[in-house]
Amino acid sequence: MSAKITREILESYLTCRYKSSLQLAGERGVASDYDLLLRESRDRVRKNAAAKLVCDKQRDFLQGVVVTLEVLRRGVSLLLDMTYEEDQLKILFDGLQRSNGSSRLGDFHYIPILVYEGKRPGKEQKALLELLALVLTAVQGKEPQWGILIYGRDCEIHKVKLGRGIAQANRTLKQIKESREPENEPKLRLNPHCQICEFRDRCHAEAMSKDDLSLLRAMSENEVSKYNRRGIFTVTQLSCTFRPRRRVPRQKQQDQPHQHALQALAIRDKKIYVLGSPELPVSAVRIYFDVEGDPERGFDYLLGMIVEAGDIHNKYSFWADRSADEPLIFRRFLDVVSQHEDFHLYSYGSYDTAFLRRMMKSSGREELVKRILARSVNVLSIIRAHIYFPTYSNSLKDVGRYLRYEWAEPDASGIQSIVWRRQWEDTRSTILKKKLVTYNFDDCFALQKVTQFLYALCPSSTLGAQAVESVGGYEVSLVEQIDPQFKRPDWREVNFAIKDFDFINERAYFDYQQDKIFIRTDAARKRRMALQQSTRKRGKNRLPVSRNAKISCQKCPSCGGSDLRIKPDGRLARLAYDLIFSPSGVRRRVTRYTTSWHQCSLCKTEFLPEEYLALEEHCHSLKSWAIYMHVAHRMTFSGIAETLYDCYGLPLYTPDIWSWKASLAQYYEPTYNLLLKRMVAGPLIHADETDVHLARVGKGYVWVFASLDEVVFIYRKSREGGFLPELLKDFRGVLVSDFYAAYDSIDCEQQKCLIHLLRDFNNDLMSSPWDEELKELGSQLGVLLRTIIATVDRYGLRRRNLHKHRRDVDIFYELLSKQQWRSELAEAYRRRVIKYRNKLFTFLDHDDVPWNNNNAEHAVKRFAKYRAMVDGRYREAGLHHYLVLLSIYVTCEFKRIDFLKFLLSRETDIDAYALTKSNGTPAPQVEVYPAGVHWRHPSRKQTWERQVSQRQRQASPKGAL
Repeated sequence: MSAKITREILESYLTCRYKSSLQLAGERGVASDYDLLLRESRDRVRKNAAAKLVCDKQRDFLQGVVVTLEVLRRGVSLLLDMTYEEDQLKILFDGLQRSNGSSRLGDFHYIPILVYEGKRPGKEQKALLELLALVLTAVQGKEPQWGILIYGRDCEIHKVKLGRGIAQANRTLKQIKESREPENEPKLRLNPHCQICEFRDRCHAEAMSKDDLSLLRAMSENEVSKYNRRGIFTVTQLSCTFRPRRRVPRQKQQDQPHQHALQALAIRDKKIYVLGSPELPVSAVRIYFDVEGDPERGFDYLLGMIVEAGDIHNKYSFWADRSADEPLIFRRFLDVVSQHEDFHLYSYGSYDTAFLRRMMKSSGREELVKRILARSVNVLSIIRAHIYFPTYSNSLKDVGRYLRYEWAEPDASGIQSIVWRRQWEDTRSTILKKKLVTYNFDDCFALQKVTQFLYALCPSSTLGAQAVESVGGYEVSLVEQIDPQFKRPDWREVNFAIKDFDFINERAYFDYQQDKIFIRTDAARKRRMALQQSTRKRGKNRLPVSRNAKISCQKCPSCGGSDLRIKPDGRLARLAYDLIFSPSGVRRRVTRYTTSWHQCSLCKTEFLPEEYLALEEHCHSLKSWAIYMHVAHRMTFSGIAETLYDCYGLPLYTPDIWSWKASLAQYYEPTYNLLLKRMVAGPLIHADETDVHLARVGKGYVWVFASLDEVVFIYRKSREGGFLPELLKDFRGVLVSDFYAAYDSIDCEQQKCLIHLLRDFNNDLMSSPWDEELKELGSQLGVLLRTIIATVDRYGLRRRNLHKHRRDVDIFYELLSKQQWRSELAEAYRRRVIKYRNKLFTFLDHDDVPWNNNNAEHAVKRFAKYRAMVDGRYREAGLHHYLVLLSIYVTCEFKRIDFLKFLLSRETDIDAYALTKSNGTPAPQVEVYPAGVHWRHPSRKQTWERQVSQRQRQASPKGAL
């Protein structure tokens, strides 16, 4: 039969669910020395806490009785070491304290007291306090709103707000009860608690037999669960998922993420894998350094070091009997290090360098300590980023034992060293002191062995591209040499080592065989190919002419004379290609322009009409349609050329479309400048920026400035905002932006985007779910903003409706200035909100000033979609031309104007074009021809003039004469 749920099982469940299920089943293991030490410390802290609670207020108390309704109704102010028992529960309370508030007991109730022996309580203690409150609620009929947490040797008392986690506590208690059933039994999952758990050997053996994924100690519980959801449960399964990633040039080693799949692959293959190029410094002296301490008390008592200078190895050990001796051993350590000029200090992990930083100010030799820190090398960071040993963790014990180094004590570990130190403090045994010194030197020697192996692995500080097959008898392989089992097709050109292979490969392509091989034996294919090439080659010259027009001149451009002699020349003819848009569709038009030589009778000058010389082969409407498809629909230049040929028979090519983009960008450059000028003169600007990569240049930035109606994109080579004060020097409105510091240099009123602030808040809340102070600050800010945004939803962005919330903002900041948070995150956000007090709620004092940067972000999305297609391929000039056209397109979108119809109108002022709209319909295109055109067929000219007159009447506003 399963045992009752006890306080110990509750604590076990919060650290390891599998352990609690074993205890519920009645199993028992061998307690570790550290676990026994914790129990002794807990009993001692519990006695001290009881004495402190009783003596502080000299109140009445009961101790060691069973919690029942009758006992609680007696109303004793303090109850100590109480036990509550029912059918499935048997819970020990460290204490209960009487508090005001009606309950089943009367006009009072009790709140739980929890004693914790550690220096810093964590989320497990808060969760345990919620569980105790839940059990107490069942007895007294009232849920406690507060709990008391007593922790540390000094028995610090902290009052904890309860209630927010009561739902989770209910679920936890329900899950513990349900875990008695075989189908609900928790799965084995190794975690950091295993090193002090009584079932550590049993669970480790079971995990090894199952090849369980949790054997990889670098993986968090959430990561293991994520892999389990994907159907990956073993280390071998995980190893099969590894694929070499694309190498990023000049990637820093601390930025290289640790890859669990590669660690699993190293274990499966029993091979050392090297990822990237690990860098190791070169110096004449290497100092291997290790610190032993007691983290709970913040006291480091033993420094060990090995100084290696060539073939000379010197050992040093500095011992502190008490915490007051800590500065003394640190000074002795500095004396040894100061004897060497060219050195590097090697450590394993960040604990040792943290000790150096902690002692730096009190040492009186800050310059020397800074020099040591600058020359310190964290070997673990190099291994974690680049070297994958076939071990389940990167701890010094696992890596050192793999390299065949053995510690003098088989059970030596950092946890065990704390036990030995505590035992030494009680007994002053020389044997225990010798154990600690030996263990400290063992760590230094193991660090030396690991470091020397890394130097043998990387003889020239970088591994380079050459493979190292074996180092010291250990098999080594480069990750770059791993061939993925499922390689995706590579469409890039293959470089063959043998020229004959290259010759054969070139003749294997589809196009080559279609055009050069099959055509030799297929007569029909050959005829079709010849016909297609001739048609494409003659292309435009074969297109039927839709209209003929003759261009002449009435005056001499040299003397102005009107007596001109016309000399006909049949060779003077040009074709112009265009697209004509009508309500029913789009059609192609080919116009043949002809002219003659003109000779002035006065000055004898021969000339051709300027209108004829200025004719372009491709007209404005055709260019406008192509650029509309490119900017609005992100169609490629080659795609536009193919569409024009397939749909309209115009044989165009990519360079043609590219030149049209530059031509129209220059044509609309005044429109672009006018947009920026109007925006600076307006009352509101949204600002944002995003990165872009250019060919032969690298990374740059595109800045976007938007009002409610206009948008302007600007390219800059860097994210530095030095150009902003000059660009916006005449701006006197409100600037809405994110929290990038460059915007603070602009001399104008500013509104910081509150959505950016809420996103940052949310990300940190999701990553720190137990930070109650951060939650409280976020809740206060959320309540304030909710009331303001509710007013915006009801009345809009009007000062007369929003200004009433100024009082709420002042109250919020008044409370905020009085609060001091222990949480670093909460305190950082408190300072941030106070810093931007004058820029977070500017919209309350203005009309039509939004509280978020949505206009600029919306415009940036238009560019981001285009960037996904061409990132890294554009040049600076081409990007500027595109940004000019994109600015006009997004501005038309903001103004609800058809971008294509604006381009077809040839208008360069968007606002002027908007005035020509009648009843919300854009003005039709007016066809304009060069002056001096003589129609070969008069009937066509009359028809054209009649159509133009009709369209002009339709375009004129109502009531115009």
